[in-house]
Formats: sequence, structure tokens, C-alpha cells
Amino acid sequence: MTPWQQSIQTKLTVSFIVLILVISGLTFVFTYGETKSALKETTQDELKALAVIIATQIDGDAMAAFQPGDEEMAEFIAIRDQLDTIRSSNPEILYLYTMRSVGDTVEFVVDADYGIDDGAAIGDLYDEAGSDLLAGFTAPSADSEFTTDQWGTVLSGYAPIKDSAGAVVGLVGVDMDSSRVIDRQDFIGNTIFVVIGIAILVAGGFIALFSRTIIRDIKKLNETANAISMGNTDVSVDVERKDEIGELAESFGRMVASLKIMMMDPEDGTK
Repeated sequence: MTPWQQSIQTKLTVSFIVLILVISGLTFVFTYGETKSALKETTQDELKALAVIIATQIDGDAMAAFQPGDEEMAEFIAIRDQLDTIRSSNPEILYLYTMRSVGDTVEFVVDADYGIDDGAAIGDLYDEAGSDLLAGFTAPSADSEFTTDQWGTVLSGYAPIKDSAGAVVGLVGVDMDSSRVIDRQDFIGNTIFVVIGIAILVAGGFIALFSRTIIRDIKKLNETANAISMGNTDVSVDVERKDEIGELAESFGRMVASLKIMMMDPEDGTK
């Protein structure tokens, strides 16, 4: 008997499974990478859309008039509370604030955390302003990559705030914690991994079953050949397939019939 490590069934099954694992691994890497990128783009679009909606709800005339020290004004408190309410209704928003450009600098105007947490006051400079944030003063934009500052690592969306005359007086910034974006990506990655894992198990089962049927019929042919080699021609080839193994079985059957004729006694037609 052939050791299981050297059997054709083992070799076929292992070879196919290795091939499936390689293909599945490459598929996972490619699919996860593409899905991760697409999910990040979707999140950026969500942040931009949310920033646009919030920007239209902010009183641009009042915001343009705020100066350092105006944090106790009713108009400031109204906008701050408005931002805080919007943030509270959307748990994915980490920080919500407005900014304006003053010369070459960017400063905070209304921070939803002012007076509640470690929020920025009117006129506090923001030194980490990148090109994506600056673009938000003219059109909706979003960070192309995560940004890190004293408040943490976030992905942000921006949209310009306009006054009653349509002039841009600042922008609204919407921050999402990087961990939420990563959690989304990990969830998709885990889902893809599970789906591919199930597919591998199912494919492996089919391959094992397929190779087993092939080996079973090959063993039948081998047993018949061994019987003939021992001088026993009273055997039959019990293999019915419509593939190359079936053709081999038919040829083997014809060979057995020919051997029976050749071994018959020419005088009385007996062995």
C-alpha cells in the first residue's frame, strides 16, 4: 500500500489547496487594499457633505463679527450650543468648530468644546493648517490623510461659511477620530477574510471529494492489474466514467478480454 504522504490523492489535494491559498491570499491583499481605499474615500465624502450641511446652518454675519473676548455674547453661545447639539446627535463626530483666515494665519472662532471641555477660544491660532484645510475656505474639502495635532489623530472635512451677502467668512471643520475610520476598515477586512476562509474550506472539500473519486477508480484498475499479474483473468473492470480514466478502464477491459481469449485451450476452447 502506498504511504498516504506519497499517494496521488494527497498530492492532488495538497497541490490544489496550496494553489487556492495562494490565489486567495493575493485576492485578499488586493481586495482589502482597494476596499480600504474606497472606504476612506467614502468617509471623506461623508465628512465633506456633513460640513456643507452644518455650514449652511451657521450665522455667518454673527461669526464674522466675533472678536477675542466675545465668548460670553449670546450670539457666540448660540452658535457654540448649536455645534455641540449637532455633534451630540452624531457620535462619529469627535470635534466640531469654525475657523477663519487672518492674513497668513488660521484661527479658531467657535469651538463646540469651549467652556465645556478643553476648547479653543476666539482668536486661538491653529498652527497645523495644511493644504486640505486651507482649501476648505473656498470649497468643500477633506483631509487626504489622517492629521495629528494636540487633540489627537483625526480625519476631517471642511466647508466654507458665508455671510448674508454670500462672502466667505470662515469654515466649519468636522473631525472624526482615526480609530473610527480604522474600525470601519478592519470590519471590512475581517468580513473579506471570513468570506475567503469559508470559500477555501468549501473548495477544499470539493477538491478532496473530487480527488477521492479519481483515486478510488484508479485503485480499482490497480487491483484488477494485480489480479491479472497473478494469473487470474476472471476479473471485470467496474469503472464507469466519461473522462480519460473511463477511457483507460475501457481499454483495460478490452485487454482483459483479449488475454482471456489468448489463454483459452485452442482444442476445446477452455483454459
